[in-house]
Amino acid sequence: MSAPLTVWVLQTGEPLPTDSGNPRPMRAMNLAKTLVAAGHKVVLWSSSFYHQEKRHRAAGNDRLTVSPLLEVRLIASPGYQRNIGPGRLWDHAVLGRNLAKLLAAETTQPDVAFVGYPPIETAAVMTRWLAERHVPCMVDVKDQWPTIFTDPLPGFLRPVGRIALAPYFHYGRRALRDATALSAMADGFLQWAAGFAGRAVHEMDRVVPLTAPSGEVSSAELAEAGLWWDALGVRNDGGQRICFIGSHSSAFDMGPVFEAARLTAAAGNSCQFVLCGEGQHTADWRRKAMDLPNVCFPGWIDRAKIEALALRSTAALAPYRNSDDFMMSIPNKVVDSLALGLPVLSPLRGEVRQLISASSVGVSYGDGSGETLAECIARLKHEPGLRDRLAANALNLFRARFSFDTVYGGLVRHLEIMAHRARQS
Repeated sequence: MSAPLTVWVLQTGEPLPTDSGNPRPMRAMNLAKTLVAAGHKVVLWSSSFYHQEKRHRAAGNDRLTVSPLLEVRLIASPGYQRNIGPGRLWDHAVLGRNLAKLLAAETTQPDVAFVGYPPIETAAVMTRWLAERHVPCMVDVKDQWPTIFTDPLPGFLRPVGRIALAPYFHYGRRALRDATALSAMADGFLQWAAGFAGRAVHEMDRVVPLTAPSGEVSSAELAEAGLWWDALGVRNDGGQRICFIGSHSSAFDMGPVFEAARLTAAAGNSCQFVLCGEGQHTADWRRKAMDLPNVCFPGWIDRAKIEALALRSTAALAPYRNSDDFMMSIPNKVVDSLALGLPVLSPLRGEVRQLISASSVGVSYGDGSGETLAECIARLKHEPGLRDRLAANALNLFRARFSFDTVYGGLVRHLEIMAHRARQS
């Protein structure tokens, strides 16, 4: 291990270790956990407003000591109720201004920093402050802000959109240019980030896939979960079963899935479609599947039930829409499928289709209708050897490229190298 470092991590839209309940660890928590385990001091900067639950964690700026090596600093902001709208824009503007005030009074500085992007405002403020003090930092690009707002516009309106969002383009590019290095969840995203910054990808940039630590499930918990599935009619009987586990959101195109369920049933295939989770589109999904007895909605399930379901499933769905941001990335549903040792069924082009093809970890289907998905499912039924090969490849790929220790252990070592180089310069 290198000498202990002080590392600042700025990620404003994610759960924190101080949040109530059991939030799923995301980038900031995962990195902080791994840094602390390596003996480094972490200062985790975030918003006092909790994005996921649309509530404030504190009335204003605050500092919370989680452990001797982990401190949380909350930045005040007004909050918002809608993910898209002027309220969120105003919140981020105030958040950036308040971060600037806190940094102006700061008497210490880190050895290295990891800065989430977006929001643009906080990233621009933090990276400029760090650059002025020659502190190395990596900017982690999660979304294509602000081009994600202008690219969907008709061609003749895009220049108008860029003019209207000119401050965001200016500060977004400046944040990425002030960074020592860039990271992103996939190579396509990294290429976009470097291009938006006006430079080429260099040796200090890094692809950091989305992944999470695997849960520890005992044999007793697994057996109990199996009984729960049996009672629900999802039995470990060797039948064909396709699963989905995630939020029921607009990110997913379920039309082809329901059509495939109808086609497989009409063809005499008893394949079950088990769609776990809930979300804003649950009612709509249930309505569309109300006449499909082979579609099941169990709601949210815990880790033991997830693993028990995987043991009795043929493959996992990652039915993302083919938007630019998803095509440039390897979204978490894909990585979750690999971790469970399940072949991936996805219509995504770009990075995911290339991954499926190059590593033989699943089957790609078309996003126009459910016919190609039904054909993929039929192929897996009639070629069990193919299904087993894809499943083995999926698990091997996860262990080699996407496991928690591989991803976050490598990221910590990379930050250590950045800090060491800065000290030597």
